[in-house]
Amino acid sequence: MSYRIKRVAHLTGINPATLRAWERRYGLVAPDRTDSGYRLYTDEDVAMLSRIKALVDEGLTIGEAITRVRRGSEPLPRDVDGPSVREARARMLECLLAYDRRGALMAYETVSLLPPDRRVEEVLLPLAEEVGDLWGNCEIGIAEEHFASAFIREKLVGLIEDLDTGAARGPECVCATMESERHEFGLLATTIYLATRGWRVLYLGSGLPVSEVSRVLHRRKPALLCTSLVNRMSTAEFRKFARELRDATPPETEIVIGGAGLPASTEVPGIEGIHIAREFTDLTRAM
Repeated sequence: MSYRIKRVAHLTGINPATLRAWERRYGLVAPDRTDSGYRLYTDEDVAMLSRIKALVDEGLTIGEAITRVRRGSEPLPRDVDGPSVREARARMLECLLAYDRRGALMAYETVSLLPPDRRVEEVLLPLAEEVGDLWGNCEIGIAEEHFASAFIREKLVGLIEDLDTGAARGPECVCATMESERHEFGLLATTIYLATRGWRVLYLGSGLPVSEVSRVLHRRKPALLCTSLVNRMSTAEFRKFARELRDATPPETEIVIGGAGLPASTEVPGIEGIHIAREFTDLTRAM
C-alpha cells in the first residue's frame, strides 16, 4: 500500500516538516512520486519511520536511532539500573586490561541504550578514570593504558558521529584544548553533552595554539568556546591563561573552562565572559 505524507505523519506521529528534513539530511527513505510530485511512502517506509520515532521517544538521538534501525537492532529498555552499569563497566575494564576487545564490546553493548550523555558520565569517563588511576599507581603498563584509552576514545568519537554534531540548528560552540593540553576525553564528553542539548559543535581537538583557536573563533564568531585543563594550574597561572584566552576571543563568545587542572580554590578570580565548569551541571548554568 502507498501513503501520502499527511497519512504517514498521522501513522508515525512525525510531523511532515520533520519527515522531509530527515529525508534530506539522513536519506532515510526515498519515496516514489506521483505525476503531480506528491511523495508516496510504502508500508516498509512507515514501519522504519515508526521504529525510529519509538527509539527517539526512548531517549536516543535521531542519529543513534537511525544507526540502530539500519543495523537491525531490537528495541532495548528505556534505562539501565545502577548495578548493571557498574557491572558492565567492571567487565569492560577486565576485558580491556586483558586485550579482549570482543568482550569489551559485548559489555559496552549492554548499556548501549543509555542516552549518550549518561553513557559518557556513568560508563566511559569513570572507566577512563579507573584506567588512569591504575596506570598512575603502576598497577598496569603503558600498553594496557593505551589499549584501553584507544577503546574509550573510539566510543566517544562514535557517539559524536552518531549525534552528527555539526548538523544541529542550535547555537554554535567550538571545543578545543590549548597547546600544552593533549588530553581530550573531557572535551569529547563536553561535545556530546552539548550536542544532546541541541548545540552545533565544532570540535577542533587537542593541543592547538591559542593563536590558531583565535583565528577560527574570529572567523566563526560562535556563541561558546569550551576548553579543558588536565595539567594543574595555580590560581595565578589560571588567571593569566584565562586573560590570554579572553583577549584572543571575540567579545560575543562566552568561554567555559573545565577539567581537573582547574585551581583547587573554589573561588577562582573572575574575568568577564569566563565561566568555570567543575561538573556538567556547571556547564548547563554557563549556557
